[in-house]
Amino acid sequence: MAEAQQQQGETQSVSGRSMVWASLVSMALTVPLLGMMGFSLLSTLILLVISSPLLLIFSPLLLSVGLLFAGVLAGFAIAAAMALAGVSTLAWTYREIKGSFRSERKVW
Repeated sequence: MAEAQQQQGETQSVSGRSMVWASLVSMALTVPLLGMMGFSLLSTLILLVISSPLLLIFSPLLLSVGLLFAGVLAGFAIAAAMALAGVSTLAWTYREIKGSFRSERKVW
């Protein structure tokens, strides 16, 4: 018990030199990441300003293509639901036919 308290006391004492090194390393890792983040934000905003007139000009076309795409996806979803219903109906029919043959065998 006394050893555990001693070890905790030893791990809690941190020298000023190690704190300085830890701060320098964290700044060396953080500054480039912040710079890349700022560059990414700036380039995104510039591209948005450049492309916004094109988006405004082509918005009717983009809207119609989006609606068409949504309709196609809805059609595929309905087709998948119908296929699932058909397969489950075939499986149910197979089980019914198989079950009726078994019940006839039991009677004989």
